[in-house]
Amino acid sequence: MYDVQITERPTLTLTGLHHRGPYPEMGSVYQKVAGIISAANLWPQIKCAVGVAWDNPELVPAADLRSFAGLLVDEGFTAPDGLEILLLPSGPHAELLYTGPYEGLRPVYQFLMAEWLPKSGRTRAAAPSYEVYLNDPTTTAPEELQTLICAPLAS
Repeated sequence: MYDVQITERPTLTLTGLHHRGPYPEMGSVYQKVAGIISAANLWPQIKCAVGVAWDNPELVPAADLRSFAGLLVDEGFTAPDGLEILLLPSGPHAELLYTGPYEGLRPVYQFLMAEWLPKSGRTRAAAPSYEVYLNDPTTTAPEELQTLICAPLAS
């Protein structure tokens, strides 16, 4: 159904904010992060947006879902007041490139975790999955949005 690749991902340094609640609410958290980055004039240091998710929405109540609205930065970046730093570990990852609206991501995750992963012979690492947003949702049509889903795998 989807093409999944196993790749070695580097450690990623993110700046942003933690969120607890429904994943679709992350847009407002990203707006807050963007406001802080704009006020500090730090956009030249931002590479792209990365959303981090710790919980499976099929198993965890929406109000308890843990996530992080992040922006990819270089190692050593100093977060401005109001933002945090989160490091995502390096290692093998299952990667899947999805093109389409963010609202369509849930069945993609279901395929990756419930179909592909059990058949792959691999197991998940004890680290959160994350999404690398490859284009800007404010200037890209929803059907053209590209999201790289990265699920950490045990070595």
